[in-house]
Amino acid sequence: MTQALNILMLGGGNMAQAILAGLKRSGLAATIQLVEPAEALHKTLTQTGGLASDALFTSLEDLLRRTPLTEFNWLVLAVKPQQAQEALLPILGRTTQSGSMGMGVGMGNAASSPALLSIAAGLSVQKLHDWSGLQAIVRCMPNTPAMVGQGITGLYAPTGLQTLHRQQSNDLMRGLGPTVWLDTEDEINTVTAISGSGPAYVFYFVECFIKAAQATGLSPDTARMLAWQTVKGSVALLDSSEETAESLRAKVTSKGGTTAAAMEKLGAAGLEQTLACAIDAAQKRARELS
Repeated sequence: MTQALNILMLGGGNMAQAILAGLKRSGLAATIQLVEPAEALHKTLTQTGGLASDALFTSLEDLLRRTPLTEFNWLVLAVKPQQAQEALLPILGRTTQSGSMGMGVGMGNAASSPALLSIAAGLSVQKLHDWSGLQAIVRCMPNTPAMVGQGITGLYAPTGLQTLHRQQSNDLMRGLGPTVWLDTEDEINTVTAISGSGPAYVFYFVECFIKAAQATGLSPDTARMLAWQTVKGSVALLDSSEETAESLRAKVTSKGGTTAAAMEKLGAAGLEQTLACAIDAAQKRARELS
């Protein structure tokens, strides 16, 4: 993409910082101005986020007094869901909603309004439109490995969204890791349950693995090293292999051996069913929050 994007970002927390790092990683040409009320984060945003101090603001009103909303191509909503309506309030009075419902949310209206990219979980396209007045809206669900460029992001937009907006929103997120476009808005809830919440499942497994290793009598440092390197190495092997996880597991599991004894216990404990129930619970909760 040759056109440099002018981006207004609301929120400067961990995911916003991940997006900034991803933009640098991908080399996307972009000028960014960011609103973050917590001044304690401004130093981090300038030092690690690469933002100039005059591109940081504590309030959206101050920013819009210097740069009109019409100059931005994208508004990136990177605040917590409960803060979103208040964060978008100054935008609402500066956008045109006339005829919007007739066109269909997501199609985009006048070129004077930016498109909205939201990472706020549980906020529907319709709700984001109602709170902002913006038409071209993309919802996305990244996960925390995005902070090291190893995330995956699910993206959803109504069918009427312009191809250019789809391309640009994809470019905004590709520096965080692979992207996946979803067919329906409800699939965002599934993505939330699998990859959005998924890192916590992995961290919890590693946590339990370390505790189990310590319970055998190993020192905490040795238990941590053995458990973590086993997980890390196994993921690397799976990533580099053309074989499935099932196939690789079978190769480690000799009949009547130590691994088979352990796998029998994991199966009896219902690990597969427990994980399925956990994902189902997360998906239902995501729908409730929506």
